[in-house]
Amino acid sequence: MTDADAQAGRPLYLRECAACHGERGDGAGPAAEFLSPRPRDFTARVFKVRTTDSGIPPRTEDVLRTIERGFPGTAMPPFEFLTEPERRQVAAQVLALAGLLHNAEPPRLPVPASPPPTTRESVAHGKQLYRDAECFSCHGKSGKGDGPSAATLRDVDDRPIPARNLTGGLFRGGADRVDLYYRISGGMDGSPMPEFGSSIDEGDRWALVDYVLSLAAGPRRPPQGDRAALEIAERGGCRGCHVLGDGRGGALGPDLRVAGQKLRAEWLEAFLRHPRRNGQIYPSSTYPMPDMRLADDEARLLTDYVLRLGKRRRSAAAPADLGALPAPAIERGQALFAARCAACHALGGSPAGGGSSPGPDLTQAAARLDFAWAKGWIREHGKAVAGSDAPTDADLEDVRAFVWKSSGAAVASAAAGG
Repeated sequence: MTDADAQAGRPLYLRECAACHGERGDGAGPAAEFLSPRPRDFTARVFKVRTTDSGIPPRTEDVLRTIERGFPGTAMPPFEFLTEPERRQVAAQVLALAGLLHNAEPPRLPVPASPPPTTRESVAHGKQLYRDAECFSCHGKSGKGDGPSAATLRDVDDRPIPARNLTGGLFRGGADRVDLYYRISGGMDGSPMPEFGSSIDEGDRWALVDYVLSLAAGPRRPPQGDRAALEIAERGGCRGCHVLGDGRGGALGPDLRVAGQKLRAEWLEAFLRHPRRNGQIYPSSTYPMPDMRLADDEARLLTDYVLRLGKRRRSAAAPADLGALPAPAIERGQALFAARCAACHALGGSPAGGGSSPGPDLTQAAARLDFAWAKGWIREHGKAVAGSDAPTDADLEDVRAFVWKSSGAAVASAAAGG
């Protein structure tokens, strides 16, 4: 990879990665405070997931694989939605921030072309090795991450770090046999997980891999309701950017308690499945929401959770009847919008007019926002317009009618390919 690759990857890195990892790659982005584990500090040159030996920097393919796969169990999602050239450019920028871009490619830990097969005997032997190597000290006798040392574990930055629960089948560096072989052989630098490549023979390491994989429990009964939604939210790192129901979280994105008051269920569910299809709703937002690759049922669960935070149900979010909006109200609302709203809000084909505090793009308001909620929102924000009287109830009705009619027309035109 070249300096040109890293330079091309800089804007991609700032857009997709800097919220967590920081503009300088120091792991101190604006979302980092609420994330556990904390984002990786690239400048320290300590990488957990590698195919190299302990203390050796990762290979380029390791960085690329992490970008593509994400880091399961953390806030880092898979970035498969980026093209392969874009992922390479981001990887080059990460290596540049770590001061590794021009280093020679380090050697990969040796792996046999044909690893020994998994057998009952290999699993039984691995179980004995698990005891002999005292893996239970951190991971627990049954692999649940509850060993006698688990409560005292700390990472390289002296932050508490939990031992991996091996029974969940979720492994941050990948769940294939070869992935676990690399983790056991080379360790996970920056964490208490040591390397065993120098103390356990190759064949025994494969047996240990087989036993660890055997610990994964069978299909568990899936959680329901808010518990299931919170698992999805924590897995996706939503708290880094959004305040959740307990009042804790970052401020890069909307407070989900407020989002639950205003967003229509159909729009929110579609947005959670494909967050990049709607363009930039908030002009002041530097970091677009990543695609968490949610399944349909996961998007539905998370939508219902957000609505409950706003004390609403799906049945309460019926769309407004655009055909019933009176033409005189729409005409009056157009004049009011031009005078008091257009400086800060884009609507349809009309961009915002250069206001000092750009507000959200209202082009999708009719599809996105609850009609009843919008009246109160317009009232509160209308008071803040300098040099203007507080809007009357009639003004509120008229502006809302114009915004909904214009937004509905814009959404319909876009759907028709216009």
